[in-house]
Amino acid sequence: MPHDSSPHAPTSTEAAAAAAPRTAAEHYAAAEALFARARHMYPDLSSRAAEQDEYRRCMDWAGMHLRLAEALTSGAGLVATNLRLKADGLLRLDVHVGSVAYQWNALLGDVHGKSGRTA
Repeated sequence: MPHDSSPHAPTSTEAAAAAAPRTAAEHYAAAEALFARARHMYPDLSSRAAEQDEYRRCMDWAGMHLRLAEALTSGAGLVATNLRLKADGLLRLDVHVGSVAYQWNALLGDVHGKSGRTA
């Protein structure tokens, strides 16, 4: 499934592409494409529920992509700061960032697996 589309039943090749991890830049690009799609739809938005639902879906998914990109960026900053502090000898706590990341991956995998929808 292309990164800028709404959720529909993907083909097997599209499902494989959607399952691949994305970078923060790819999430930002997906959000930008969805915002552009919603902006293009807005002037001609009618009172039909299907069109309004599609507009809302674009905006919701764009917001989700932005939140994911911000989380990835923040996580990368946390890891970089942790490594820098360890290298400088300023970090005395034994913070297991990898363990925390593993727990988040497991949680998100469980949530993602239950819904059956891809982002």
